[in-house]
Amino acid sequence: MKLSRRLRSGLVISPGEVPAAYEHLKKFQALAEEHGDRATGTSGYEAAAQYVEHQLASAGYRSTRQHFTFKHRGEQIETFNILAETASGSDENVIMLGAHLDGVPGCPAINDNGSGVAAVLEAAKALGRQEGLSNTVRFAWWGAEEYKKEYGSRHYVKHLAKSDSEALGRIAAYLNFDMIASPNPIIGVYDARDPKPHHDVPEGSTEIMDVFTDYFDTHDQPWVATDWDEDSDQLSFVKKGVAVGGLYTGDDEKKTTKQARLFGGTAKRPCDPNYHRPSDDLSNVDLEALSLMTDAITHAATRLAHDHSALKPAGHR
Repeated sequence: MKLSRRLRSGLVISPGEVPAAYEHLKKFQALAEEHGDRATGTSGYEAAAQYVEHQLASAGYRSTRQHFTFKHRGEQIETFNILAETASGSDENVIMLGAHLDGVPGCPAINDNGSGVAAVLEAAKALGRQEGLSNTVRFAWWGAEEYKKEYGSRHYVKHLAKSDSEALGRIAAYLNFDMIASPNPIIGVYDARDPKPHHDVPEGSTEIMDVFTDYFDTHDQPWVATDWDEDSDQLSFVKKGVAVGGLYTGDDEKKTTKQARLFGGTAKRPCDPNYHRPSDDLSNVDLEALSLMTDAITHAATRLAHDHSALKPAGHR
């Protein structure tokens, strides 16, 4: 698909131009309809996980489940993350990409966060076809993000810190993707230059931001720097000093007049009015945003995977 100067919300794309990631969203919609939703601990979550695992196996990956439990309102809940990584590349310099697989109860969870799951799957497929990577690329589909403490990514980082701190120190970057196909979208890049009130921005985060912004600039695509979502999966990595970056098209915050001039769509309306609602379904995603973000994610993963001078791991700074 040829990218427009302005991202036009609601653009109609011909069947031949439907993004590959959209096929994953169709499957997630069908699973939500069959099981009711894809919330943590449900049959819908299990079915979505099996779909991701099948897609990875078809692309030549061996995936694993990382099980964990957490307590919520007095109830012990069991769930898991899915992890996979490239066969080539040095494990002294690991690049990670992640997206949360779970959704809120009673919701198809297509933008939040089927969109991120689909894009990371497509990036994994693209890298699975490449040989001679300089750096290992590890992919994660997190469980239980839709809880206050982002239990899946938190468990992963905490487990590494306790069991293999050297492995945690070899992670050079974590790239997070949560909501990248909002129906009234912005093209947002996590802002690594703006000081954060609760923590320091890890060294190397600016370089990740530049990979994304350079890509958009090359394609003459406007973008804006956006605050990090303090309630998503990058936070656990930030606390351990791992460089982070990510993309975002907006949730229920209102699009500004300036953003509407840049990206089209409707000012003073939410970027995603369906956020955490049953209407977060297949009919309420922007396919052009999904395509653009998926391409940018694949580009960033490929660039960092092949870069001999890639970011220094947290443990080597």
